Amino acid sequence: MDTAHNLADVLKKDFLVALCNGIKEGAAIIEKISGKIIFCNSAWSEVFDVNPSDNISLLPVFASRKKKLTDKQLLYRIRVAEEGSFHEQVEYVSKNGKLFWGELIFRAFTNNNRSYYLAVIDRIDTMKENEQRIAQEKQRLEAVLEHTCMGILEINKEAEIVSINRFGLTLFGYKKEEIINRKIEVLIPERFHLKHLHHREKYTAHPQNRPMGLGMDLFAVKKDGTEFPVEISLSVYTRNEQQYVIAFINDISIRKKAELEIKKLNDELEETVEQRTRELKNAIQQLQISKEELSRSLEKEKELGELKSRFVSMASHEFRTPLSTVLSSAYLLEQYNTGEEQLKRERHLKRIISSVNMLTDILNDFLSVGKIEEGRIHVKYTRFDVQKFITSVAEEIKNNLKKEQTIHYRHEGTAEVFLDASLLKHIVMNLISNASKFSPESSRIIIHTITNETQYIFSIRDEGIGISEEDQKHLMERFFRGTNATNIQGTGLGLHIISKYAELMNGTIQCRSALQKGTEFIIAFSKNNTHYEKNLDH
Repeated sequence: MDTAHNLADVLKKDFLVALCNGIKEGAAIIEKISGKIIFCNSAWSEVFDVNPSDNISLLPVFASRKKKLTDKQLLYRIRVAEEGSFHEQVEYVSKNGKLFWGELIFRAFTNNNRSYYLAVIDRIDTMKENEQRIAQEKQRLEAVLEHTCMGILEINKEAEIVSINRFGLTLFGYKKEEIINRKIEVLIPERFHLKHLHHREKYTAHPQNRPMGLGMDLFAVKKDGTEFPVEISLSVYTRNEQQYVIAFINDISIRKKAELEIKKLNDELEETVEQRTRELKNAIQQLQISKEELSRSLEKEKELGELKSRFVSMASHEFRTPLSTVLSSAYLLEQYNTGEEQLKRERHLKRIISSVNMLTDILNDFLSVGKIEEGRIHVKYTRFDVQKFITSVAEEIKNNLKKEQTIHYRHEGTAEVFLDASLLKHIVMNLISNASKFSPESSRIIIHTITNETQYIFSIRDEGIGISEEDQKHLMERFFRGTNATNIQGTGLGLHIISKYAELMNGTIQCRSALQKGTEFIIAFSKNNTHYEKNLDH
């Protein structure tokens, strides 16, 4: 048995063997002088498919590399190992010809005045496969992003552009260093900046993956100031606890041009077809118009007759009391001709004024119904402070409440609303007036307003006689009056009018009531209605 094997037998009981076997990776002890592997653990044998009893020299450790080393490269690795340690990740070939990735650590050390090398190798095939797969995926993704025919921008939470693909640079006419870290508004026409800031803040607060500007024409601006129409989709993700938005931008100039051309062709085609069929169409239309006009006339005549009948019936009842009051008070005023009777004169004057106001309200209700039926009520949206608005209305109407009735008001949410203040005032004053009329003295009228992300909500609740479940089905009909309200003055038009006003502002009215337990009317206006969006965008 040669020297290396004799020494190996000795080392089996030595510290070096214990060191080698204590390492879970493949490990081998190499004698520096002879360059022989004097001991390797079982993991080393498995990695290189060798028999531990074989006479293995030092060179096969490096010679087993797939890419061979020159003598100079080999000496460099040994010198580095002697100065500290040498480390590399490289492909190896086992004794049986199998390729595998290994991570080698090669270190020099001394024991009992003899010099050795400790070689430790670990198979890292899975790690390298994952690295290669990730690198390939990254390369493929970068290729897709760089070569896709769409501008792709990555924007941080501060609305700064942190990356842009090649197509995006070409689309907007910038060099990369000119656009990176600039605000996204640099790509938006200046006239839209303020509006975009508002929409951006809303999106940052509630981000979601969605197309941008549905139903709107969106425009971008190039470096040279040229504007062009675009389609934009937004996607949000989080990296390192920071929120980022990816914007996908399509230039739709060609599509828009094609749409205009198609529209023009369609218009010309429709004109041609219409020209050729006009006489027949006109004849049919005239017959249809005559039929519809006759039908409408009959329906209007029927409605007018019903309206006149109801008006006469209502007027004979509702006008009688205030007119009688005016006459009797006027007569009594003639009798009070001394200074001592001034208080009586003032009392009768108040009765006359109240009665005249009552008649005016009745006539105004009829005029409002007429305007609604004729479509002459137009909504005029404005922004205003709802708390100041309700407080002002309550102050204006408080002198018309019953004795010791009080109004209690509270608000939740932001104060700004976007509605027609004139129509809303009519709605609120009518409901407060009804609450007072159908409630006892010393009762409370409770108003609660709420503004949230989607709605403006107005609630007006009283402690009055209530409305039966059956009557609630007909509340919004013209001239309808509850069965328990026949002895209380009214035209039966108020709720019909306010329901139409609410409908004009895309609002809904809900009634919650029970007999002798009070009534609550809840009017809700959607922030997302067509009128709101139209006025907001323009």
